[in-house]
Amino acid sequence: MIDSKHYPTPEYRFFLHDPEEDGMRYFKSSEDRDTYAAATIQAYLDDCWSEGVVQVVAGEITHHAVAKNVELRPKREDFESDEAHEHALSDLGFSGNDWDYVCNYELAPISDPGEPI
Repeated sequence: MIDSKHYPTPEYRFFLHDPEEDGMRYFKSSEDRDTYAAATIQAYLDDCWSEGVVQVVAGEITHHAVAKNVELRPKREDFESDEAHEHALSDLGFSGNDWDYVCNYELAPISDPGEPI
């Protein structure tokens, strides 16, 4: 069994995308990825050759989207009144939804985990 993950890290940066099965898988080495890729491609040889095989792609991750400028939802107990709490929710973009946080996303090097949420 080849060790892999469903999310990239600096250690697991080699990927294989299989659109009909696992989606994105990340590996420690290009050799592990290529071994897994060979088996993945062979799986497309069922009763007939699936044309989806041409959508299997591999590569190395250098960047990924990460959360930046995270604003946590204000808690009611941090305000003196319901009205003050509602104003804070509205000012930060939480009004009318149940989101726990709002943030921006940006492309960053794989070594940047983004801000904790």
